[in-house]
Amino acid sequence: MLAFVFAACLLLAGVRAPAADAPVAARWLVVSDVHFDPFADRHLTERLAAEPVNRWRDIFQSGVDRRFAGYGSDTNDALLESVLDAMHDADPDPGVVFIDGDFLAHGFREKFDRSLARHDDIAYAAFVDKTISFLSREFQLAFPRARILPVIGNNDNICGDYESTPSSPFLAHVAAEFAIATGASDPNAFSAQFATGGYYVASLPVAGAQALVLNDVMWSARYRNACGIAGSDPGGDELAWLQKTLPTLHGPVWVFAHIPPGIDVYSTLRARDGAPVSFLAQRYNDALIAALDGSAPRVTIGIFGHTHMSSFAVGGASAPMTPLLEVPSVSPIFGNNPSFTILDVDGNANVTDEDVVTLNNLGALAKNGRLKAVWRRDYAFDSIYGRGILDAAHLAAAQARIFSDERVRKRFVELYDGDAPGDPMPDGTWRAYWCGGVALEPVAYQACSMPQIQTALPTHPPAPPPPSPTPSASPIATP
Repeated sequence: MLAFVFAACLLLAGVRAPAADAPVAARWLVVSDVHFDPFADRHLTERLAAEPVNRWRDIFQSGVDRRFAGYGSDTNDALLESVLDAMHDADPDPGVVFIDGDFLAHGFREKFDRSLARHDDIAYAAFVDKTISFLSREFQLAFPRARILPVIGNNDNICGDYESTPSSPFLAHVAAEFAIATGASDPNAFSAQFATGGYYVASLPVAGAQALVLNDVMWSARYRNACGIAGSDPGGDELAWLQKTLPTLHGPVWVFAHIPPGIDVYSTLRARDGAPVSFLAQRYNDALIAALDGSAPRVTIGIFGHTHMSSFAVGGASAPMTPLLEVPSVSPIFGNNPSFTILDVDGNANVTDEDVVTLNNLGALAKNGRLKAVWRRDYAFDSIYGRGILDAAHLAAAQARIFSDERVRKRFVELYDGDAPGDPMPDGTWRAYWCGGVALEPVAYQACSMPQIQTALPTHPPAPPPPSPTPSASPIATP
């Protein structure tokens, strides 16, 4: 393990990005962590529960208060409508739209119980299904010709947070809502596979590429199979499916999941014992990294959400490594600006650039909904880190620039939360987050700050002191 860390650090010190990239063949859109909150206007919730979902758009627009959800809140209808408009303005006819998990707001059941007179389990399940149907309709109306690929997030279930239930009515409902929109050649087969566990394979419209979509909520260190069959092993079943399915895929493979592999840096900085905290249970973190590194055919890229922030990683158990993008959220609940992502894709299904489009006047819109929303391209990968295919070598070079170039590091920190007003990496913790982008396993992450490792890296300021047992508050929290 330490040998790998030394090799990775030497790679970071010397690698160079490709000098040029291939022409753009397609632009695909990625949106994550919408966390839609239909309870934001309490005056409308009883009508939403009573009316069919095809009336929801009219009900929302009848509301008097059209202010946007502000920092510290999940996405209300005004923000949802605005982000869909901004995505359509960015590309009115994308080939693919990826929805990378967490459709539903945080604390959805608690909000439901507070907002409606009838809040039994049957009424709740019906309201959740209607919310998913509404979101599916909104995306399909905005992008009627796109392949729309959904990912299950930790909030996306009826049972509870991190309690995704295999073969549940909820998964069957999500499958039915998106089966046609995915472009599946056999929608019934897609629905049957998705309903099993929320994971599936879908074709992509460039170079015969395929998307391998995981429900890695069942691999989370926080997962509980609270509503499933006692004694069953949903995570193990999905891992067996992955290990059986991946070698059979042909052409470029894109891996999608909600929760990234690697270290939860936010929680690690707040751990009393200072030990690295992994997003995924160790068994599954190791297995996913091994699959990304050792798959045949090679995985082109992995794309994840969950952190609500914009970042990227490159690392794994062996070389060649797989580039990983962590896409930002629509929900501004953790102090970030709402954002979505545009991927430029070449004729070989490689990503040649990543643009992040951000809402820049959220504070004003949260006070006055009559103002015009200002969405702009806040971040282009090639403008900061150089042009080239977003492969492992290019991302490793970018990580090296963050480490050694103060100007580039400053932009990385600013863009992490979409240039929001707060400080996304307080108290000099940028290095801790940087290590999370190059070391995806606990031992490697710990080694990232060891003096002998530091000597193999470019010159840098002294490492920040270890966090105190009671760190200062931050607007960024674990999703």
